[in-house]
Amino acid sequence: MGVEKNIVAIELGSSAVRAMIGQKKPDGSLCITGYEKESAPDSIHKGVVYNIDKTVQAIAAVIKRIEERQKVYVNKVYIGVTGQSLRTVGNTIKRQLDVKVAINEEIMDALKDENRMQPYANAEILDFVAQEYRVGSHLTMDPVGVMADHIEGYYKNIIARKTLCDNLRRCLEGAKLEPFDFFISPLLLSGYLLTDPEKRSGCALVDFGAETTTVIIYEKNILRHLVVLPLGGNTITADIASIFHIEHEEAELLKRTHGSAYTEETEVAEPQTLNISNDRQIDKKRLLNIIEARQQEILNNVWEQIKNYSDRLLSGVIFTGGASNMRQLETAFVKYHHFDKVKTRLMPTVTEYTTSLRLDPQTNTLATLVAMLRRGDEECTSERPIEPELFDTTKEEPAIPTSTTKEEGVVMQPLQGQPEEPSAPSASTTAAPSASAAAVPSASAEVEPSEEKKEKKEKGPGVFQRMGKWIKDRASELVEER
Repeated sequence: MGVEKNIVAIELGSSAVRAMIGQKKPDGSLCITGYEKESAPDSIHKGVVYNIDKTVQAIAAVIKRIEERQKVYVNKVYIGVTGQSLRTVGNTIKRQLDVKVAINEEIMDALKDENRMQPYANAEILDFVAQEYRVGSHLTMDPVGVMADHIEGYYKNIIARKTLCDNLRRCLEGAKLEPFDFFISPLLLSGYLLTDPEKRSGCALVDFGAETTTVIIYEKNILRHLVVLPLGGNTITADIASIFHIEHEEAELLKRTHGSAYTEETEVAEPQTLNISNDRQIDKKRLLNIIEARQQEILNNVWEQIKNYSDRLLSGVIFTGGASNMRQLETAFVKYHHFDKVKTRLMPTVTEYTTSLRLDPQTNTLATLVAMLRRGDEECTSERPIEPELFDTTKEEPAIPTSTTKEEGVVMQPLQGQPEEPSAPSASTTAAPSASAAAVPSASAEVEPSEEKKEKKEKGPGVFQRMGKWIKDRASELVEER
């Protein structure tokens, strides 16, 4: 009988850290129980970590809030990998065999291993997808068992900047978290939003984000192309803020309220003005022209990535992401590129939600996190470890000297560096002095110490002062040991 598992996922978005926790039930259903977000505009840019210390603080902040609200201790997480350096690159591996033999798994593994070793300048291979194999003059997806003396493998390697995953590991280590697995976010998103028939017949998923736009193309149920473009919804907002000299927040509000990716001439035939801050007014037509011009540039870049596959995309182009909510986006794409198989995909509503959490189905900002929770299958929480005490009370402490005098046969040694005080006279010293020593006064003869000795004793450290110094030194030693 299965048990419920707490799955925790972290996504480093365009300029924020997001974390989500959900309970996966034995039947595979998912119940999302918590979501937290922490803005990090100065440390994350276009999904890439630029300031590790600030990113660590942001990750620690969202995890702490999840722990406090869900009453759990999070020690492991799943994390998504994205960023503007993420892309696919084609690679071909050829193998000439000595004799004609049946292709086996050993030969296939050798081709894949050689592909993994393909070097890229300042980049590393995160994963790869086999496209097809040429055996003799035939192309096939499964060459095992085919007789041949020559084979060629065609692969799409998913690569990214070398520092991308290293910085993610450093951030998790700094937040005292262990990564269960690194997921390539665009692949998870496409697996969550696209159906198998769409991927078999050919489709392009275009994820419009705040600072990046990701294009993922499938055909015959195989990943054919992936690229992250450094343009997004914030690019339009930055244009508005720069041209009208207003704050980013006000520019974002104008874009959301009046923005449109395509505007008919008849819609703004008469001059219209909009009120903005500082008792100023702007021309609405000028605002729409700015938004439309930048949106057209983004769509043109998207078309450049998919135009070579356009005749094979029987399921068309599917828009998603937060920035895909702009009005007339589908109309603009059809008008500019004469490709009419376009639709917008919202977040599926099949996921079970708790009564305390509502996710807006009109935006797919959280779709990647939900996809990671659905993919994860390992428990990410545990009991909080017990912090060791500063002082170990079970360790036997040495005796603290309280006196330097002889009492009942026990001699307490003076502290190191302290002079011995004169001990009490013994019975032998109280005997009558000899004739030779008669002129020399003995210590036993002095009932009261002289004034000079009293003065020295008063100036020297007393028992309590020495005891205090010993305690202080011992405490310092214990702190250093800890």
